[in-house]
Formats: sequence, C-alpha cells, structure tokens
Amino acid sequence: MGESPLAAERQDVRPTTRMNVLAERGGVIFAVVTIQEAADFAPPFRGVAFPCLIWDHQGILADAERAAVAAALLDADCRYAVCGGEECEAWHDAVDQEFVARHLDDRDEVGDSAHVMTSWHEGETPDDVAFFFVRNTNFDQHDFKRFLVLHVGTSPATGQVDSAVRKYALGGEAA
Repeated sequence: MGESPLAAERQDVRPTTRMNVLAERGGVIFAVVTIQEAADFAPPFRGVAFPCLIWDHQGILADAERAAVAAALLDADCRYAVCGGEECEAWHDAVDQEFVARHLDDRDEVGDSAHVMTSWHEGETPDDVAFFFVRNTNFDQHDFKRFLVLHVGTSPATGQVDSAVRKYALGGEAA
C-alpha cells in the first residue's frame, strides 16, 4: 500500500511538532498543530501552498517569537493567515511585516505573485472564525488542498476551534 500524501509532506516536521488531521474531504486535508513556544513550530506541509488559522489562546509569545513563527509560515508557503484569539492583531501584523520585509524591494509582479492575505478577528467566536477560515480563504487562483490550524497554547477554546473547523470542512452549515 502506498504512502498517503500527508505522510510524505510530514517528513520535515520536527519531532516536537505533533500534527493531527482534523478532517479530510475530497482530497482536502485540515491539520492541526499546537505549540507552546515559537521554537516548537515546524509547518507540517511541504511543497504546497496553504492557509493557516492561528488561534492564540494565552497571548504569551513576545513579538520576536511571533515574527519567528510568521517567518516559518511564509517559508512553508502559507498564503493566508487568519488570526483569532488573544493578540490576534499582533499575529496579523507579524505576518504582514514579515511579508513586507521580504518583498519591499521586489518588482510589483514579484510581490503580487507571492501575495499573502491576512485577517484578524478580534472578539469573534471560534465558530465564526472557523467558518471564515474554511469557506473564505481561497482567493485569486488559489484552491487550497491543505489547511493548517495552529494553536498557540491551549484553553477551553481549543476544542471549540477544532470542532468548528471540522464541522465546516465536512460540509456543515453556519449556525
């Protein structure tokens, strides 16, 4: 029996990064990773563009740590960062600032081809953010087949985020 596509993509995942599959439908995979600090993070996908839902549960990472995670996401070809929970605007800004630093001197067509979308969802429920993440992150020519939920820390909202993403990934409707 052959290796699954996700297993092949996971070869670069650091041993401290534990990835689980939340849902799979029609070849589209929704994965989840939980980290406690920036050094724990290694993206679970290789060679494929993806959107990421960053849910910060505790707001404990410093600006430099958020910047390191943002850099790792962009290195892995994250093309949309949806930020929710604590410090969600700071996560949004970290991804935007990393993108601008990388492409400030590029010609317009180079920056446009590498474009990364970002949004933050301050005060929104896990269900609302999950709906946006699953249903609204394909843009331009992007039809993503891999989606990453990145939990930064944990809280009671961890299960709520995961359940909501799973619901919408499997075709559930908004409440």
